[in-house]
Amino acid sequence: MGPEIPNDIDRAAIEEHAQRTAEQTALRKVRITLDRIEADQTRERKMLRYALILCALLALLGIWFFSGLIFGDRSMPKQPPMKVPDRVQPRQ
Repeated sequence: MGPEIPNDIDRAAIEEHAQRTAEQTALRKVRITLDRIEADQTRERKMLRYALILCALLALLGIWFFSGLIFGDRSMPKQPPMKVPDRVQPRQ
């Protein structure tokens, strides 16, 4: 019985160490995955922010352009005024 007790203790210590190592490895993998997800979300937020800024700038540019067309002096070219005689000459 004497030799079996240390063997059981060693086996239990090895199993405990293996369990702890497996848990640490799993936690590292989860942490790496969470870090990757967080980095992706941060990148998506930045992209969305830049897209919204770009859309706002394009909207302002469009408003400025169309307001210039509507309210500006860019209409069709005007013909010179027609000269109307003061008196009508009778036909002979």
